[in-house]
Amino acid sequence: MGGVHGKSLTRYLSNPGKPGKYNVPKKLVYQFTPEFNLKISQKCCSELKKKPIHAYEKETGKTLCITGVRASEGGLRAYHADRQGCVFRNPKGEVYKFQPLSPVSDEFMDWYIEKRQIKLAAVYNEPYNFKRTGCKGCPYNVHIAQELDTMEHLMPNERTQCEIIWKPVYDEYRRIGYRKMRKEHKE
Repeated sequence: MGGVHGKSLTRYLSNPGKPGKYNVPKKLVYQFTPEFNLKISQKCCSELKKKPIHAYEKETGKTLCITGVRASEGGLRAYHADRQGCVFRNPKGEVYKFQPLSPVSDEFMDWYIEKRQIKLAAVYNEPYNFKRTGCKGCPYNVHIAQELDTMEHLMPNERTQCEIIWKPVYDEYRRIGYRKMRKEHKE
């Protein structure tokens, strides 16, 4: 295990089943054994989000990525060894990423949206009430069961697409009772 992901993975596996947002849930420890044969990774995030921004940087000659990611969203967003406030620096000390919203709290964000009367995408409002958006049906979404239930009632075609795209992972989540995934999905 090397590089940034190796360090994160080492930290993730260091206290299995112990409370803490950076520890692997006891239910998932088996996924890091040689017997586990379902390939799971964050590579789709790399392919769908990171590679396009790097291609844009290369195409435009811009070397600084500016994103709207907030640390309060959790995961690698909450902890990153290269981050100093809103700025990410490589080992040479060069800035390579800027996340101006990183320290912004939910309360401040809500206040700012109201103060500036910013119109949000429909999925953040009634009847959807999504807290955040990402790739639809992403199995890494902590609230995946709730998102799928909402889609089942309000966007059944989207829900069916998620079942097709993520079937092996959803089946595994259901098998082990992870993330409150219901045992069956109505087709």
